[in-house]
Amino acid sequence: MTTPTDTLETVAVAGIGLWLPGVPDVQAWLDGARGVDSRQGDHPKPTGASIEPRARRRTSQLSRAFADAFVGAATQGRVDTSTTAAVFGSALGEVSSMLTLLDQMSREEPLSPMSFGTSVHSAASGVISISAGNRGFTTSISAYHDTAAAALFEARCLLQTMGTPVVIACGDEASPDRFVADAESFDMLAVALALVPTDHDAPVLARLRWPVRDQEAQVAPASVSERIARNPQIGLLDLAAAILAGHTGTTALDRGRGSGWSVTILEA
Repeated sequence: MTTPTDTLETVAVAGIGLWLPGVPDVQAWLDGARGVDSRQGDHPKPTGASIEPRARRRTSQLSRAFADAFVGAATQGRVDTSTTAAVFGSALGEVSSMLTLLDQMSREEPLSPMSFGTSVHSAASGVISISAGNRGFTTSISAYHDTAAAALFEARCLLQTMGTPVVIACGDEASPDRFVADAESFDMLAVALALVPTDHDAPVLARLRWPVRDQEAQVAPASVSERIARNPQIGLLDLAAAILAGHTGTTALDRGRGSGWSVTILEA
């Protein structure tokens, strides 16, 4: 039986969604796909199928990847996308769109208000929420390599104040070549978790204790390419991969690049 302390200290994961080059969804991951270098050969792009068609034409690849991961997690978790609270996390946000606008400004070219609307940090949360008709709380946050931990803390506040499911989605598009050296470059990644109270009436995949700092990791990180591993949101993929593999124990949320946050996976 769930006690008040359990509800306060743990949360259940009811659904997982993801997108990375060569891995369009959770099923592909379960089938053994672990991603490809996006610079080598063609691979399917994120579809953003849940985004309203007119809006989809203007959205970035990152927003579409966010949408695919978000809907995947919500669908598996039986979470209503028209009412759920949502937390979107990204270190750089729509950096390609922003750089395009800055280039236009430097050339003193006219700027499109529509392009500006898709360059802001909250672009994905806005277009996904509008397409879903979501009347729930939605926010966008950024904490670089600590974004996954920050998103989980935000979700904890929402769960404890509202008592309703929260979908967190963290992602970053590929790093801009002109500002990031090849040795530090990374590929696009988007991961989402549907988090629900521990007394949720649908099946759950695992329970989590909330993040803590400086705790030794017990679960190995996911085996992915170096460019995926350098994405600032890799910690949420490591957590999702561990849950999908049925692991329990402590997993790092930053691969040593952030402030040392980790989370403990418990059996469902």
